[in-house]
Amino acid sequence: MLHYNHFVLRPPTLLVISLAVAVWACSRGASTSDRAGTRIDALFAEWNTRESPGCGVGVMRNGAMLFERGYGMANLERKIPISASTIFDPASIAKPFTALSIMLLAGQGKLSLDDEVWKHVPEWVDRQDRVTIRHLLGHTAGLRDAFLLIELAPPPAPGVDINQHILRTLARQRGVNFPPSTEFSYNNGGYNVLGSIVARVSGQAFRDFATAHIFRPLGMSHSSFRGGSVAISADHALGYHRGERGFHLARDGGVDTSAIVGNSGLFTTVGDLLRFAQNLGEARVGGRDSLMEMQTPVPLGDNGSSPYGLGLEVGDDRGLKTVGHGGGDRGIAAYLIRYPSHDVSVAVLCNLDNLNTRVGTLARQVAALYLPERSGPAAPDVAASSGPALTTTELASKAGLYRDLATDTYGRVYVRDGKLWASMDAGDGPADSVELRPIDSNRFSVPGAPVVAEFLPPAAGRPRQIRVTGAGPKPFMSEQVVEGFTPTAAQLREYTGRYANADLDVTYNVRARASGLVIQIPGREEITLNPVFPNAFYGSLVDLIQFSGAPGRPATGFTMNRTSARNLRFERTQ
Repeated sequence: MLHYNHFVLRPPTLLVISLAVAVWACSRGASTSDRAGTRIDALFAEWNTRESPGCGVGVMRNGAMLFERGYGMANLERKIPISASTIFDPASIAKPFTALSIMLLAGQGKLSLDDEVWKHVPEWVDRQDRVTIRHLLGHTAGLRDAFLLIELAPPPAPGVDINQHILRTLARQRGVNFPPSTEFSYNNGGYNVLGSIVARVSGQAFRDFATAHIFRPLGMSHSSFRGGSVAISADHALGYHRGERGFHLARDGGVDTSAIVGNSGLFTTVGDLLRFAQNLGEARVGGRDSLMEMQTPVPLGDNGSSPYGLGLEVGDDRGLKTVGHGGGDRGIAAYLIRYPSHDVSVAVLCNLDNLNTRVGTLARQVAALYLPERSGPAAPDVAASSGPALTTTELASKAGLYRDLATDTYGRVYVRDGKLWASMDAGDGPADSVELRPIDSNRFSVPGAPVVAEFLPPAAGRPRQIRVTGAGPKPFMSEQVVEGFTPTAAQLREYTGRYANADLDVTYNVRARASGLVIQIPGREEITLNPVFPNAFYGSLVDLIQFSGAPGRPATGFTMNRTSARNLRFERTQ
């Protein structure tokens, strides 16, 4: 509903406190000014203790390592501090490596960026939408979210290769969320497909290709991609989350040893990551033209241009062009940023997922210590300004279910803890919610984003609307939906039955309960569906589904239409 991308927009919040005991922050770098080093120490002092996970931080300029230091613990249980040799899982920072692998194969003449995916994945069903490798690289293919699709289908059999399972799931889809090249929508599954294409075209496992063609030539001796079971050594940072009772491991067993690659699956160090960033300017691996294409925003026709190139975020930091990538997952917060005009790169790799909304700002603040005064002013932060203190009643007047007029998907605005929030689906859970901070009584900002949501009061012939600006060249409009549907037992029976979807290769059972319905997915826990408005029900995971058919007769089917997986149609089979 608010149309922004969490991986790009990171709220500029930072707590700076005094320098703690520095025994756990061992400098591994070349020269850096005492002033810059002290200020970086202060930025990370909060986590620089024996009782906290933390971050590895590095700065490279003109190919020389100026700063490399660790803060906090790589392993709290064994009291192993973060150092220059600490190996992190930086999650989505794997994507630039996948993109470079594709560019190398294109340079070798083994594929073209404009090849349609089916050319290298013959089992790809959808050939009408003409999805290309270039679309996958730029997140403009419109693919449905593979990881959501997997959850909507029966679980795979034990021992199934997860990468093949993701590929098969996407290859079965007969439609896309939007026509390719018309929108930017960050998509992990597309990059997993790219990893499979690298393996098929090169004849090597993705892990082996990256090692031979990227890691070794660039001297990245501490880096690897997963490729099955991974031996976790003392050099690996375990991932943590800070909850009400303190820090705990974010994943069972610490580091996830699954074999998913392409969209993630990278192990690396701060120093190795900076060597990769330096190559974006030096072009030791990959042609200069290819590397420049990776760093150029993708055009979106009438919708302007994307904030992404081919595998790299492309942005601006107070007048200076930036390229890089962020990464976040359970126990992971990571950011790599490069300033091409000054040949300065910064890597911040953290093993605490609570830092996901801060790691990008931390990286930019570190970079500022090594850059001249910016040519432009700091971007205005409307979220940081002190807007009016609206009452709970004033906030509640904005709450409700809203339908996106462009995509026919639904989002919810609600009040929690005295604040207004917007959810990316019809529920009011915190997982996909963003705070809306008042600028005035009807306009709200999104922290860390240039996005403003304006609530337009109801007018003759139309309900309340939300007008969102700052997320693209054109405003996005949503319209409030009137809720309140209490179906009778007879009406509930009209919806019960079996419904099949070929894209997921699954048949659901829909059963009636006292006040609503449940969906039974083979091998999964049943999902409760609560009525929202006539013929529409909400349930976790499936979001809002709408039944079709004549009143008083059994429903003929239903459509599941989430932002990340649009227009999944289920037809009644009995």
